[in-house]
Amino acid sequence: MSLKFRINYLLIPLFVIITASAASHFADTGMAWYRTINLPDWTPSNSLIVIAWTIIFVLTSLSILVIWNKYYTEKDFGLIISLFIMNAVLNVGWNILFFTQQQMGLAFFWAILLISNIILLIYFIWKFSPLTASLLLPYSLWVIFSTILIFKVWSIN
Repeated sequence: MSLKFRINYLLIPLFVIITASAASHFADTGMAWYRTINLPDWTPSNSLIVIAWTIIFVLTSLSILVIWNKYYTEKDFGLIISLFIMNAVLNVGWNILFFTQQQMGLAFFWAILLISNIILLIYFIWKFSPLTASLLLPYSLWVIFSTILIFKVWSIN
């Protein structure tokens, strides 16, 4: 079995890496502020957060690659790709709101938009590839957990 090289094997991971790098950049700009706010005892360590997001971005990249290469003829293909692009904007935007702008309340509501986006992605992908949709389940669980955490941080600050 030979694998045929496709340019999207490079471009899709590159898009995900750019998204992750932008999100990380904006998170880094607010780290000094973040260290000064009250956090609940159950806040994950920074190293756990980095590991979680690394896994999430790898799984998301795999999900997009499968959709792009195997399911491009599906009726909802364009919608799904649009949702992935919107997801990148929501992800980076959340980091800007929370870390750079320090808008905890707005970041909480933005996180709800992010959860909604992920749920829509899972729903539309599940119709034709439950396995590919399942790659996004850790992402959805992490963002749900993070949204609960954001609400708690917002309420104690």
